[in-house]
Amino acid sequence: KNNGGNNMNEVLEFLKNCKVFFVATAEQGKPKVRPFSFVMMHEEKLYFVTGNQKPFFKQIQANPEIEICGTSQKMEWIRLSGKAVPDSRLEIKQRAFEESPFLKNNYKSVENPVMECFYLGEAKADFCKIDGSSKTVVL
Repeated sequence: KNNGGNNMNEVLEFLKNCKVFFVATAEQGKPKVRPFSFVMMHEEKLYFVTGNQKPFFKQIQANPEIEICGTSQKMEWIRLSGKAVPDSRLEIKQRAFEESPFLKNNYKSVENPVMECFYLGEAKADFCKIDGSSKTVVL
């Protein structure tokens, strides 16, 4: 856990530089993957946003284990795994709106009951290169 803050920043920067990254869940034992583009750091945790009307939200309620994958311009990639932990406090929704005009446009108000935030708990990141080398960090 030491150096967790630096590791978290490295993961955050990598995901932001990807522009789009993919989040995998399981549904009835089958993988489901979809693109995400928003991530932020709050209270030393990586936060994401979704709508509770989406299959994704029901999947993380049934099984919170998710994996995230994104690729850089240099063909390096990150594989980030952990548990999706719901945390939709108003202050988190407010921060998300400040960081992303797209989210504010989409959800209109922090009072919107459809908007859900979650962070990645018990997280581990693998930074991988095309030559087969990798580095693992625990967040």
